[in-house]
Amino acid sequence: MVSLARWQTAQQYERGYWESVATRIASGAASQLEWYRWRADQLVARLRRLGLDSVANGSARVVEVGCGPIGVVGFFPARERTAVDPLETFYSADVTLTALRSTSVRYVRGMGEELPCPTGSCDLAIMENCIDHVRDVRAVMRELARVLDDGAVLYVTVNCRTRWGFMMHRLLSRARVDRGHPYTFTPHRMERLLRESGFQVLGIDVGSFSEERKKDLASDERRTRAKGFLGISEFVVSVVARRLPLHVEAGNLPIGDRSHSVLTRQA
Repeated sequence: MVSLARWQTAQQYERGYWESVATRIASGAASQLEWYRWRADQLVARLRRLGLDSVANGSARVVEVGCGPIGVVGFFPARERTAVDPLETFYSADVTLTALRSTSVRYVRGMGEELPCPTGSCDLAIMENCIDHVRDVRAVMRELARVLDDGAVLYVTVNCRTRWGFMMHRLLSRARVDRGHPYTFTPHRMERLLRESGFQVLGIDVGSFSEERKKDLASDERRTRAKGFLGISEFVVSVVARRLPLHVEAGNLPIGDRSHSVLTRQA
C-alpha cells in the first residue's frame, strides 16, 4: 500500500489530465472519447471468443472500477451498469464530460478499496488501465472478489513493463517523476496477483515492448524519448479471469488462452 499523500498526488495528476481533455473537447481539438466505444466492442468480442457469452449478451450486471468520466461500461451491453471512481464529484460537475455519458449507467463516487456494491452483486467487473493508480492493490483485489458472484468474470488491462522497466519505474515513481502511477507491473506480476486473489486466468494478451520502445524513441516529445532510452516503455496487458469459489485454489488451475506468451516470460 502506498501512502495517502502519494495516492492523492496521483489523483491530482489524474484530475489535471481530464481537465485538459475536457478543455480540448470543448474547443473541438479532441474527439469525444469514442475510444471507450471501441474498447467496449473489443471486450465483447474477446469475451465471446472465450465462450463467455453469458456476460456479453446484454443480460449481465456490470461494474467498472476506476471508470474515469465515462468508462468502457458506458458502451458495454448489460442489464445493470455501475461506474465507480474516486473523482466522480469532479467529473459530474464538468458539463463537457457528463454530456458524453449514458443515462442508463449509475455513476458513483467510491474507491476500489471499498466498493459501494453488495457482495456477489456483479457478473462482470472491468478495470481499464486503473489498477496501477490505486492506493492498496491487495485491498482492491479483495473487493473485486467480494462483489463478483462465484464464476463471475474480471477484465483487467494495465500498462506493464519488463523486469528492468519495473525496477526503473519504481525508483522514478518514488521520486515522483511519474506522479500518476503509484504502482507498476510486469505481466508475470499481474498474473500472480490475480491467482493469489482467487481468480483463474482464462485469457491474456501481452503487447510488444520492442514496438512500443521504437515508438517512444521516435517521438517528438523529449520525455517520451527518454522512456525509450531508459527502457521503461509500457506495453498493454489485457487479462480475462474468472472469480473462483473460496474453496478452490486458483494456482492449481491451468491458464486459458494466451497471446504473445514469449513476451510474458520477459517479466
